[in-house]
Amino acid sequence: MRLNVSHHEINESALLIKIERFVLSSLDATRQPRSFYEDFSNYLLDFHQVYNPDFSYSCLITLFCSLLYDYDLERESSTSLYHRLNQRSFREWQNYFNQVRADHFNELSQHRYNESLNTDKLDNRLRELLSSYSALLVVRLDLSYVVNPDIEQVDADLEKLRRKISRSSYGDDLLLLVWALEQGERKGYHCHVALVFDERKRIGAWSIAKAIGKFWESITDGDGSYFNCHDPRYLKQYEKQGNIGIGVVFSNLHHQAKNMRSTLSYLAQPEKLQYLRVKTSSKMRTFGMSQR
Repeated sequence: MRLNVSHHEINESALLIKIERFVLSSLDATRQPRSFYEDFSNYLLDFHQVYNPDFSYSCLITLFCSLLYDYDLERESSTSLYHRLNQRSFREWQNYFNQVRADHFNELSQHRYNESLNTDKLDNRLRELLSSYSALLVVRLDLSYVVNPDIEQVDADLEKLRRKISRSSYGDDLLLLVWALEQGERKGYHCHVALVFDERKRIGAWSIAKAIGKFWESITDGDGSYFNCHDPRYLKQYEKQGNIGIGVVFSNLHHQAKNMRSTLSYLAQPEKLQYLRVKTSSKMRTFGMSQR
């Protein structure tokens, strides 16, 4: 039986993005925003509910981690905390936030660098497969949640999915499995997944994507959902643009091979900046390639 994925009613992913936006907007403000202390107290109380001392947070969120030890939030109400925070001026809070400005931009730079390395690594592997097989079957789907859990549950769910795929009949024929975990404003925690097969051994990209999606729904006890990128209506948009990069890809057709490499590079594209604001540990992976 699956444990309750949401130990709190608060959506961890959405809250962390709101806190990050709050800090960044405060840094650049020329005067105190009208609802600064009200938002500050509410975000801090909510963060207290989802905070896990074992997790690794981005530097902007770490500012809030430190404040949890400065204020006794077990006893504070929204009103009392509002007044306590208000004992420091907006300029003082700006200075407090400003101490991690450089670290934040260093984090973003490191994220872009890591994703660039991942993109190169993925592209090299795709080139190898194109040179080794006359035709490939490329399967794509996106995984997300109906009920947003904390990052620990997401990490555990994805580990179970990778294990299930490996042990399934698909695992025997799988040439490459690529996955990229992200945190978006609308989608919350979500994962892009691609599977590549020898086209002579596997057919039916839509049915394979559906089967993997069903694995995900089962693992998450229905709290997870998936989007099948082989949906005909979705494919039609890309067909009009002439850049379908999934399904059957013939290696000797240059435009198909190029479209496939371009499509799959999206999984590690640094420009998206949908990085995780929290990880189960500093070593937690957000991108992976399993290959034969």
